[in-house]
Amino acid sequence: MLVLLGSSALTMALRQQFWIDSNVQGVLVGRIVLYWVAALTYFGLGSLCFQFYQYPEWDLKQHAGQLFAQIWPWLPSLVLFLPLVVFDIVRLSNLFVGPIFRLRTHLGELSDNPHCRPLSFREADYWQDLVPPVQSLQQEILELRAEVARLRGGPLPKSPTVAEPAESREIPQLDLAAIKRMMPDLGLPPEPVQSL
Repeated sequence: MLVLLGSSALTMALRQQFWIDSNVQGVLVGRIVLYWVAALTYFGLGSLCFQFYQYPEWDLKQHAGQLFAQIWPWLPSLVLFLPLVVFDIVRLSNLFVGPIFRLRTHLGELSDNPHCRPLSFREADYWQDLVPPVQSLQQEILELRAEVARLRGGPLPKSPTVAEPAESREIPQLDLAAIKRMMPDLGLPPEPVQSL
């Protein structure tokens, strides 16, 4: 069933923690509840004002009865809609809160041990553009530590390179000729290809 839902559903299903950052996600949930209450109040007062304007001769009991008769069919849907929206927003927020949580954890590990595994996010997560700068920073820390050890005359660290995760070790080769055939000639000089 998860295959039918797509990679983002699979990513969300594999997540071990539903509530990641209570500060950010708590504010989002609070805003949802606030907007829900404001919408209910707005429509309730709007209906009440319309009734008072349309039937000014009615007493308060008649207005309340008529308002309840208009609103009660919608109440179950409105009550069930709130938890659904809260659940969906918390799940969606995991796509941007989760990577920042991982980044914060990785930076803590990096300060203790620069040979820690490289930073990686799940496939559907936002902030994918944060990974390369952090990995180059980690590589530079390793190189600087190796240089400091060399200048001090002490033992060199075991490896000045960052260990890549298993899934990113195999890099497919690009067929540059096929890419050039697909792209129109813009008259620009070719840019050098940077290796990863």
